[in-house]
Amino acid sequence: MQHTLSYEGIWVREPRRIRLINFDSITHIECIDGISVLKMGKKTVKKLHLPLSTLEKKFPPSRFFRTHRNYIVNKKYVRDYIQGDPEVLCAGEAKIPIARRRKKEFNTFIKQSTTKPKYNGSIGGPGQ
Repeated sequence: MQHTLSYEGIWVREPRRIRLINFDSITHIECIDGISVLKMGKKTVKKLHLPLSTLEKKFPPSRFFRTHRNYIVNKKYVRDYIQGDPEVLCAGEAKIPIARRRKKEFNTFIKQSTTKPKYNGSIGGPGQ
């Protein structure tokens, strides 16, 4: 089974075709018994016989983060993270563990995309 990288997704070979799986459709990747499983929430999108370390190199590091030896998460789908908590909540209510040694780096990763909303003077804003 051969896998190649595209700008917006990963091409995967299937029995009668080659299919592009868009990065935006993947919430996280989980390694189960040496098989990397691409997930959309709790739904399995594709199982690949590739080590997670190989897939990690194929996904854009600005969008995907390895939280644990068995998990990579798409930043776009992180819905809840409490600093100090050992898990991140992803779309579809999937709970993704964060290794202790990765917490500080994960905090930095999340903060890179976090921006404070600017007050635009509309009703209900600060001081209203």
